[in-house]
Amino acid sequence: MKNCMLRVGISCRRAIHASWLLVATVLIVSCKREANNVQVEKPVPEIAGTVQAETAASCCWVAITNQATSKIEVYDPADASWNSSTIKWSWMPTTALSYNASSELPLWETPTDIKVRNNTVFASTAQVITATSYRLATIARYTGTGTRGQKLWVMGFNDTTSLHAMEILPDGNCVVASAGKAWPQGWIRVYSSSQPSPNHGVNTQYYFPSAHAVLWDQTHQVLWALGNELRKYGYNTAVSGGTITNPKLQLLGTYSVLPTPWGHDLSADVNNPDQLLLSTNGGVYVFKISTGTFTSIPGAAQQTFVKAVSSQPAQNTLVETIPSTGCPLYPANTWCTSVVNFYNATTGAAAGSRTVSGAAIYKGKTFDPNYY
Repeated sequence: MKNCMLRVGISCRRAIHASWLLVATVLIVSCKREANNVQVEKPVPEIAGTVQAETAASCCWVAITNQATSKIEVYDPADASWNSSTIKWSWMPTTALSYNASSELPLWETPTDIKVRNNTVFASTAQVITATSYRLATIARYTGTGTRGQKLWVMGFNDTTSLHAMEILPDGNCVVASAGKAWPQGWIRVYSSSQPSPNHGVNTQYYFPSAHAVLWDQTHQVLWALGNELRKYGYNTAVSGGTITNPKLQLLGTYSVLPTPWGHDLSADVNNPDQLLLSTNGGVYVFKISTGTFTSIPGAAQQTFVKAVSSQPAQNTLVETIPSTGCPLYPANTWCTSVVNFYNATTGAAAGSRTVSGAAIYKGKTFDPNYY
């Protein structure tokens, strides 16, 4: 594995993934976690002039990064078919959403990460999305009184960066993770994205080989980051000397030996605040925060090369995306799939799947606006 080169999301593959048997008849009941996060049954326009509260992100929708269309697409697992008529929302940077045609749009190549968060730091905003492609990181409005998808913050990067994830912090600043094109490249950066231009780009970088995922833990008030190891950071602590205008991280702990090498994705276990979910080249695991220990996910949910894993509130359901030969860009793109898989979180038994015909999905994750 030391001789493998990690570049633009391509993990070193040691196994050939079999195509999934799609269980199209299984309906997964979607939840309504909060009264102000109500699901809507009609598709939401890609660019809506005014966003109303009733179209706020639901806890159990699933968002995919579709590298075939270069769009973020959101679906409801309760819909038996995922297609253009059942899509809840789709998005990509455009000039109509205030993205610059020459300096920003060309950097949006293929999307790699998407999150939705409750955040009111930005004017006329109640929820935001964070999204990355290999060379662009951005925060955009999701709900509020302004245009859905409107640019709130953006940062472009060079062609060696290979962004894989980002997270917005509660104060409006953000953290961006770069895997780098080749080992041992990689870093995470914390940005002053809460600040108006020209002060929105102040940042501090922390070397982190093959950084693939970042996650804010509201319960423990720490930032988790996953790459060649799992790290825990404090944010703007007295020791770090960070402030909202010049944010910094403090390394609080390192779990340098993962169960299997090369981390890919990291999520909160939304049904247990003492647990995180993570995937590596070799498997899918639960990390227990209080003990610092890893255990394997059981059953069919235990797969190799899983690019995304997440849970659904009150559903006892895991969501995973696993590369497959059914991806239309395969084999040139060896990290994509057209299928999102669901599993029983207790037993790991398969609980259904949804296929987006023609899609090249890198990540498919629960579109949950809450920190955990």
